[in-house]
Amino acid sequence: MGERLKKHLRACLVMVLIFSLCTCTYVQASQSEVDRLKEESKNASQAVDDINSKKKEAEDSKNKLESQASDLSGQINSLNNQISTVTGEITQAEEDIAATEADIETLNGEISDIETSLDTQKEAMKLRIKYMYENKSTNTLVNFLECGSISEFLQRLEYMAQITTYDKDAVKKYKETQDDLTEKKGDVETKNAELSAYKTNLATKKSELGTLVGSTTSALDTTNSQIADTNAMLEQLEKQLEDAKAYEKRIQKQYMDAQLALSQKLAGEHGGYSGGYSTTDEETLLLAALIQAEADNQGADGRLAVGSVVMNRVASSKFPNTVSGVIYSPGQFAPVTSGRVALILANGPNSGCQYAAAQAIAGNTNTDALFFFTVSYAQNLHDRQVAEGKEGFLDRTEGTIINAHYFYNYK
Repeated sequence: MGERLKKHLRACLVMVLIFSLCTCTYVQASQSEVDRLKEESKNASQAVDDINSKKKEAEDSKNKLESQASDLSGQINSLNNQISTVTGEITQAEEDIAATEADIETLNGEISDIETSLDTQKEAMKLRIKYMYENKSTNTLVNFLECGSISEFLQRLEYMAQITTYDKDAVKKYKETQDDLTEKKGDVETKNAELSAYKTNLATKKSELGTLVGSTTSALDTTNSQIADTNAMLEQLEKQLEDAKAYEKRIQKQYMDAQLALSQKLAGEHGGYSGGYSTTDEETLLLAALIQAEADNQGADGRLAVGSVVMNRVASSKFPNTVSGVIYSPGQFAPVTSGRVALILANGPNSGCQYAAAQAIAGNTNTDALFFFTVSYAQNLHDRQVAEGKEGFLDRTEGTIINAHYFYNYK
């Protein structure tokens, strides 16, 4: 009956295992799988960091491009304002040129009128002179003889002198007026030439400003295109980051589950270590270094509890049977992997941790636990498993809290 019962129990166990494989996510409990998942988790975290770094670079580039675009927009606004000013100056110059051209036209008319008047005056003088000579009215003796009296003679002489003086004054006046108008015309033409040159310069400046607006607008378009490309890159990186974080979370969960599975596999029966192990000084220092790395700030009980875990494992058939074998088992103690234990060994463990190591080796242990976590990590793990609808970690272990650590065995 005993043998048949054993076979029946083995058959039930096989059925339970098959059912578990069909209904649960299978987690390999080998050390190699834990190591692989640990490396994969590390790579996943590095991928998240790399994407965050690329995202930061893209955001910095976007900020610079937006600043550049703002500067270019300011330059375009300034150039357009300058073009507007120059356009107003060109309009004013055109109005001034039109006014000077009108002045020139007026002066030309006045000069033409003066010249016509001079021509008329000169022609009248010629006719009078011709008349007087032809009628001998310019001959003083003839006039004297023809006059009936001295008074008439003097009167004729006065009349002739007045005509001559009037003609001379009129010619001089017209000539002076003509010279003055000619001078004014020259001044106006000079001003008109200066305005025309000024207008030409303004037109050149406006053209140059227009060219600058064109090139600056082109640069702004290029910058805006680069900003759009950077925004697209940021969107892509954000999606990659979201996927990378999801993968990191998923692989870290697999890693923790594998660690737990391995711990369960290695747990076996536990009764605690009660002394009798013969150790070397080197192993005592190694254990003290691990205690210092894991629990230096956890008080005497906390330090002794970490040493007790190591010695409990030495006494368990599921773990190496030496202190160094337990401590250096792959993936078991993070400070060993990080190199912190080696650093403490190089400097020498402190006296408190050496005392805790000696007490644990002597069998003065304060826990029969084979495993420990920080209390916060254990609680978070429990909460996550409960949220996923699973039995919580704390529900599947029997443990004790000593300061900041949770020491446990599987039920």
